[in-house]
Amino acid sequence: MQSNHFDTIVIGSGVAGLSFLHYYKKAQAAADSNNTTTSPNRKLSIALFTKSDVSNTNTSWAQGGIAAVHESGMPNADSFEAHIFDTLIAGGHTNYESIVRKVVEQGPLLMQELQKMGMPFDTNNHQQIDLVQEGGHSQARIWHVKDYTGKALQQTLENNTDCETAVYLQEHIFVIGIKKVSEYLFEVDTYHLKTKVQTTYTTHFVVLATGGIGQLYAQTTNTAVATGDGIYLAHALGAQIQDLSFIQFHPTGLYSKSASIYLITEALRGAGAVLRNHAGENFMLRYDERGSLAPRDIVARAILAEMQNENASHLYLDATGIDPKIVASHFPSIKASVKALVGIDMTAEYIPIVPTQHYSCGGIAVNEYGESTVAQLYAIGECAHTGLHGANRLASNSLLEGLAFAQFAADRIVEILKQQSFTEQLYQNQPINQHLYSVLQLDRAAIQSIVSKYAGVLKTTEGLLEGRSAILNLIKNATVLDFFSIEDYETTCMATTALLLLDNAIMQTKNVGVFYNASIA
Repeated sequence: MQSNHFDTIVIGSGVAGLSFLHYYKKAQAAADSNNTTTSPNRKLSIALFTKSDVSNTNTSWAQGGIAAVHESGMPNADSFEAHIFDTLIAGGHTNYESIVRKVVEQGPLLMQELQKMGMPFDTNNHQQIDLVQEGGHSQARIWHVKDYTGKALQQTLENNTDCETAVYLQEHIFVIGIKKVSEYLFEVDTYHLKTKVQTTYTTHFVVLATGGIGQLYAQTTNTAVATGDGIYLAHALGAQIQDLSFIQFHPTGLYSKSASIYLITEALRGAGAVLRNHAGENFMLRYDERGSLAPRDIVARAILAEMQNENASHLYLDATGIDPKIVASHFPSIKASVKALVGIDMTAEYIPIVPTQHYSCGGIAVNEYGESTVAQLYAIGECAHTGLHGANRLASNSLLEGLAFAQFAADRIVEILKQQSFTEQLYQNQPINQHLYSVLQLDRAAIQSIVSKYAGVLKTTEGLLEGRSAILNLIKNATVLDFFSIEDYETTCMATTALLLLDNAIMQTKNVGVFYNASIA
């Protein structure tokens, strides 16, 4: 029978969560073989819970790739310093430079590890890694698999996890509450979405790898599961939440009235596609000398300015100048999806695009190991604020960050568990309390409409205050349900997270990176 206690519990099954499992096992093996632990024979237990299918993650939707300097510096004499410089420029120099350096310098080793795990990175005619360039990068350093790198990465990590027999991995398990009951012990309350059974587990370490908050917006490139649960859980524990209003809007979402927007990868612009207005003008050169390859915040604001000038609902991405053979070989998924969704042959016609919510640069504040301000509570991946991105994420640095901090956190947690010799005495007599959770009946669409209207690409102080008041009124007037509903619980998480976002935006005193408040311009 499976124990309800684990040394570590991970929440989330994207790049950060699954990579953590891999590096957790490696760290255990290394510690035991080096005889550096006080309990070399004790195998550390670990569980991973995910509220949907293991593959239903934002990672699976990532198209572009992973930014990392090749160990040989090829093909254009790339360097750590160049990658660091590009990251700092994109982040408005609000990044933590020590973290940027730590992550960037880990890049080549992380890529080597992925190759050992079977990640099928594209190669060129010389059988070298086919590195490509994206916006904000001064060199070609994006490792990719066609235009579905995230899907390939997710599958590679899942295949590796299949071999991790020591892992208790459970799908359709929603973590609805975390309580710290003693110095080294958490109670983690879960709800099984299919059986409707609530179960409480104990653990010494909790690792939040819950992804983004895209569902706070009416239109997003995020999956439907990205409802800000990790931010909500960390905030409830008293963890510091930092720069949550630094929301990156991807410049080129496929224009659609759908809530779930199909993303047109930045790599397409790296291959030669250019942005055009309705007059057919390559307008980006008027906004930035890098043109269509400028960082995302600059491009998104430029697109909105052009849309306003033309009173247009969308603009265009012109990929007709790219060799159709390159489109077929490098961007097969995008070509097929654009054809299926809007009936356009992207090799002959312009692609209609519009900026859409894409990525959260802020989140749960963590240190260089991924530990939050609550001891033993870690956060990795998009739900975390590590300091890597600063005020704006450089393209394809997010998957790199997820991989890197998964390793940093796993190494640190295993070191502590092995050295401190946690024993059953810490939890065997600990009473397990069945916590009751009341949730509010809230209008999810109303929350999304408010956040989209007042906390979008362009903001004003008056609008932010109005938005905050509107969310507070929704919460104040909401009915407290006398039954538990996952959908309403998610929406309750969204309302709290929306307030945190708006509060943080109101506190910002300058415009930098993705954050732009016209009232303080």
